[in-house]
Amino acid sequence: MISTEMIVLTKQPYRESALLLNGFSPDFGKTSLVAHGAMKLSEKNFPEADLFRELSVEFNEERPGDLFTARRMELIASYDGVADVPNHYKMANRIGGFLLRNAAPGVPMPYTYDTLRSVLTQLSGGMSEARWDLTQCAVVIKAAFLYENGMLPEIDDPRRNEFLEELVAAGIENAPLPECKPEYWTALNNWFSSLLDCNGFKR
Repeated sequence: MISTEMIVLTKQPYRESALLLNGFSPDFGKTSLVAHGAMKLSEKNFPEADLFRELSVEFNEERPGDLFTARRMELIASYDGVADVPNHYKMANRIGGFLLRNAAPGVPMPYTYDTLRSVLTQLSGGMSEARWDLTQCAVVIKAAFLYENGMLPEIDDPRRNEFLEELVAAGIENAPLPECKPEYWTALNNWFSSLLDCNGFKR
């Protein structure tokens, strides 16, 4: 039996009364679980199985890349608030889709996981409470993903390197972002997107 954490990014009916959950784990990257009986109205074993929820899960160990069978789920945190603001919900789904398209199953990605949790915390805070705007959320998740995959290049300017290190750390720790001019966030977002394109990732 395997135990880990997982943030649910998609869910869909799977055969009879089961749910297919696709999500992201710090220990296994992209993770797919089937929760048998989760669609039954009287079933109480998997009430937490919903979008943008962080779960502690246990599942059977099968062959790498297989669809795992969930045996236990407990709620760690709920980011249901992302649905309160349509643009925040759209951004959360775009980020989730990006990770599910590009993260390899079975490959640990703890930095990207912690950053995803930070971004969802920001997006679920509502319009007035969010410290990071939508462009900053996109920048932070791309920075963490590139960094963890060894694709964030060194730059000749030490100050810019320090800025990028602070940016990645802020995403992991859900801390205030390093200060820069507002237009620089757009430039960073475009640069990170070009790096993803050059390395064959799907946006």
